[in-house]
Amino acid sequence: MTLLARSRAQAGLLGVVLVVLVAGLTVLACCALLLTTGADRAWQAALAATPAGELRVDVELTDLPADPAADAAAAGAELTAALAPLDPRVSTWTTSTLRDLPAGPGGRRLGWLAGVDDLTGRADLVAGSWPGAPAGRTWPAALPVAAAEALGLQVGDVVELAPSTGLEGAADTAPVTVQVVGLVQPRAGAWDRDRLDGAGTVPDLEFGVFGSVRLPAAGPFLVDPATLLAAGPGVERIALRAAPDAVAAPAGLGDRLSGLPGAVRSATEGTSRVVDPLAGTLAGVADQQAATRGAVLAVAVLAGAVTLVALGTAARVLGDRRLGESALLRARGATRRQLATRALPEAAVLALVAAALALPLAALAVRGVLPGSATGALLPAAVVLPVLAAALVLAVGLAVLATRLPAPGRPSPRGALARSGADLLLAGLAAVAVASTTDRAGTDPVLVVAPVLVLAAGTALSLRLPPLLARLADRRAVRGDRLVPVLVAGDLARRPLASGAAALLVLATAAVVAASGVLATWAVSRTDQADLRVGTDLAVPADGLSAAAVRAATGGTVSPVLERAVSFGSVLRSGGAAPRLVAVDAAVAAGVLRGRLPAGQDWGSATAALVPDPAPAGPEGPGPVTVTGVARGQAVQVTTTVVLSGDGPATVTGEAVPLDGSPRDAGVVVPAGRAVTAVVLDVAVDEVTVDPEQTVPFAVEVTLPGADAGWSVTVPGTDGGVMDPRLADGALQLTGRLFPTGLAVAPDRVVLTPQPPPAALPVVLSGGLAGDLGLGDGDAVSLAVGDAAVRAQLVGTVPDVPSVPGAPGVLADAGTLTGVLLAAGELPGPPQAWWVGGPRPGTALPGAVTRTGLADELRTGPLQVGLPTALALVAGGGLLLGLTGAVLQAAAVRSGGRAEAARLLGLGVPRRTVRGVVAARHVAGTVLAVLLGAVVGAVGTVLVAPAVSGAAVPAATVQTPWVTWAAAAAGLALVGSAVVLPVARALVRVDVPAVLREGSS
Repeated sequence: MTLLARSRAQAGLLGVVLVVLVAGLTVLACCALLLTTGADRAWQAALAATPAGELRVDVELTDLPADPAADAAAAGAELTAALAPLDPRVSTWTTSTLRDLPAGPGGRRLGWLAGVDDLTGRADLVAGSWPGAPAGRTWPAALPVAAAEALGLQVGDVVELAPSTGLEGAADTAPVTVQVVGLVQPRAGAWDRDRLDGAGTVPDLEFGVFGSVRLPAAGPFLVDPATLLAAGPGVERIALRAAPDAVAAPAGLGDRLSGLPGAVRSATEGTSRVVDPLAGTLAGVADQQAATRGAVLAVAVLAGAVTLVALGTAARVLGDRRLGESALLRARGATRRQLATRALPEAAVLALVAAALALPLAALAVRGVLPGSATGALLPAAVVLPVLAAALVLAVGLAVLATRLPAPGRPSPRGALARSGADLLLAGLAAVAVASTTDRAGTDPVLVVAPVLVLAAGTALSLRLPPLLARLADRRAVRGDRLVPVLVAGDLARRPLASGAAALLVLATAAVVAASGVLATWAVSRTDQADLRVGTDLAVPADGLSAAAVRAATGGTVSPVLERAVSFGSVLRSGGAAPRLVAVDAAVAAGVLRGRLPAGQDWGSATAALVPDPAPAGPEGPGPVTVTGVARGQAVQVTTTVVLSGDGPATVTGEAVPLDGSPRDAGVVVPAGRAVTAVVLDVAVDEVTVDPEQTVPFAVEVTLPGADAGWSVTVPGTDGGVMDPRLADGALQLTGRLFPTGLAVAPDRVVLTPQPPPAALPVVLSGGLAGDLGLGDGDAVSLAVGDAAVRAQLVGTVPDVPSVPGAPGVLADAGTLTGVLLAAGELPGPPQAWWVGGPRPGTALPGAVTRTGLADELRTGPLQVGLPTALALVAGGGLLLGLTGAVLQAAAVRSGGRAEAARLLGLGVPRRTVRGVVAARHVAGTVLAVLLGAVVGAVGTVLVAPAVSGAAVPAATVQTPWVTWAAAAAGLALVGSAVVLPVARALVRVDVPAVLREGSS
């Protein structure tokens, strides 16, 4: 028989072989696409979607030499060189030292100069013209509208900015006269390098040594950048910013950027600081891609293993079908190599046809999930060549295995792996791999091979079970009086179930179950990550929004959020991220906070100890605030600040009034419906008129609308400006002593509250931070919140603080934190955000982030699609190859069952009984293999799913999608069992005499 005639006669079986090759090569090609074209597109799409603020590189120069232009040029050159070949445009923002402006109605005022080389892109011209280079001694300048209004200036006015006394280098700085030629309106988000972020004016800019003086300031006066740099002394800071097209960033850019701080330091004389969000962004994208790449490689290796087992099974069945032909050729002297060479053309044709089909199928399968768009072929050489190479290797393997003659003698029901003990070796390797995955990440080889080792070992060990079960069934069946169980059990007990199609069905089912389990684990892990990153259902920036507005727009439970950096001093080891403090309204924490907690714990119980005791309500408005006081022999001014209650505490600051014995309007009015929770008095002295070593008695009475007794007084400062403060029992009458000399250096602050300040701040720490500090419940620790030293007491721990994933975090009550900071002399500021629990679906607010939206982004983002796509492909391929295994098993039954069926029929066994024996034997083997595969896949999910899902915070928890697993196993068992029905019908129609004569011959 010619090769072509033989191929036509065995077209059905060769079609099954082709399906195996196409399925395996398609999954391989898809994984190659995800690792090449998909990775490139994911990189581009991720960077294209990254906010511009995370793609910049800033260089800041201070303590500048007499010629700041040289430092600016050198730093710009180093910045450009580090970003080569991107060649970004470098924006330079030059800021002068603070200057004295002509005094206003309230006294001294400050201003400053700024040179912005891309001013037209950062502001809109409202009146006049843009500033240019000066033609004489007077510099043209533009001024923000808010600054012009605060200073009472308009286009055409001339102003002198004199060097400010009290600043180092003021004697070397020349005064500058400017003429206002234009008014500009700063664009939102474009003035982060300005002193005031584009606000134009501030009533109390910190000035002097350690910011001990607060003066009104307005600016900047925007002048020609080159002119300001050329002026020499008087330049305080130069900020250079590069915002390159990061999508085209070359490999190794992050490494070059890591050397930028040292390069700038060497090239400049002043002090330099590099802020490099771009390097962090590139590193983060690279880390995510490495994790995805490792997972996709693991899936590809698993798919390759299933394909090899399927191809080996197909080759075995094909060889059995051609056993007579091969035996005849061997009898005539053909060697095994000659037989394989003779079969190679057919195998090569099958493999090349499979590759030709697999490549476009792979392109079609991943086209819809590849992120972004990119030029170039979807199937580059990096994909085509590996697929063709794999096809040729599979062709050689098929040719060799299909011509292999079976071993002489009766086959053992135990497989070769079990007889040799190789399955135990596989189990040992799998155990070592699983134990080693805990501290691995990215494309680590252990992570890549661990899944296939676990499933292969599980498959090999599980195949020890069928012969044992078959022998037990055989012993029970022989005691009965029914023919079918005896024949089925006896055949299963003597047939080598531990090899061939049964092994393929077990491994394919295990791959399907494990892929669906890993996918479910990965998806839930992304939800857990989103919950922890956002910290709540809906996070809304507080800019311009009140709690009432957020509550009305969302319909949910609203809490203010205060986020601060904190320090534990030398108690906490150096290195790593700085601890972050998150303060919320602990009374509603159960309805607002989100993030996975240990079993048996919820956010209500975790934060119960943070809820403060009910506090007495302060006096409510409306009404003015007056101050009456006197200091013996010394002129003293007091500035009153009132802290008002609300979802986010508000402060109202009045004017400085003298303590001259007369009632003075403090310049503060308490609005209706708001209660006073604190009164802050800033006591200052302009000029000491008593003995510098002397203290003087003073008395101050604050009159509030409806104030009552029982208030407390605290003096946070340690400079001794205010000493021995006491409050009268029946009113807000403060007495004590003042040290005028100390108050002349820096004002002192007195805090009055309706109740004593908290003795300690109750906090809940992240588990890692509590471990680093060696703290347990009830322990006290000191921490610094900004400039305020706070005594805290640990009342509990959680794995991670909401919105602080994987980093040291501190959780506290916002109201208690405000009270503690007030006692330390720090006025409360507005909340950074509003957190909303249970908002209405579809709520949209400017800048809002939802945990469900972030979870969707983490599951479908450009850097995330690789793993779920690969898992879906291996699950689909596993289903197809599992069904192929059932078909091959049925084909083997047809090839080897003709003689047995003929003997049974010749003995008078009814055709129906013979058909039942054939079907029951196949169904029993198929169902048992599928069940074993499902168990192996479930165990594999438990062992490898967290590692394959990536290094996540919080750590991934294993998910067991029982419904999906049951559906997949039932489908495989049902369809795999059904394929034997045509075979059973065909076997009972054999020509019994002819088959028996053939067997006897």
